[in-house]
Amino acid sequence: MAIGLLSFMSLIPPPYVKMLIRNNGWKASCIATILITLSNPAAAHSGGLNKQGCHAGSQPYHCHKSAKVAPVASSNSTILSGTVTHVRDGDTIEVNGIAVRLSALDCPENDTQQGKQATKIAKQFEGSQAMCELTGAKSYDRLVGYCTVGGTDFGLYMMQNSSCKVWKKYDVWDRY
Repeated sequence: MAIGLLSFMSLIPPPYVKMLIRNNGWKASCIATILITLSNPAAAHSGGLNKQGCHAGSQPYHCHKSAKVAPVASSNSTILSGTVTHVRDGDTIEVNGIAVRLSALDCPENDTQQGKQATKIAKQFEGSQAMCELTGAKSYDRLVGYCTVGGTDFGLYMMQNSSCKVWKKYDVWDRY
């Protein structure tokens, strides 16, 4: 039984295992088995992760990310000021070409009618002056912050005038 077990767990051929056991070398055999097992590289797949930690070219498509948790924000903010150069959707704007995800704002995605409407409402702010207090967190390729656009709290405006809602989990400074 011990011979079969050692042979199964290692690459050592059975005749050598018998010899090791007869010569009181079973301890060495176990150590060799462990070392061989640990030295073999895992047969998974190659790297090639995109910014989101996903294998975009692999099938099946999958990601290597930890569970989503609320972003960690610093207590002191960095200010980003400039012009709203682009509106990606209801909760993401670009200020001077820098993408900013609005903290605490949860808008429907653009592939829905409500999402298209929220984006249309947000687009009226393109070309306006913006001032964003960045929290220090990042979401994919975007900085995260609370923004005032044209003197108006952008997040609050979107919650009052579209189907966007407050996302308390990501309201890291308890603004809403």
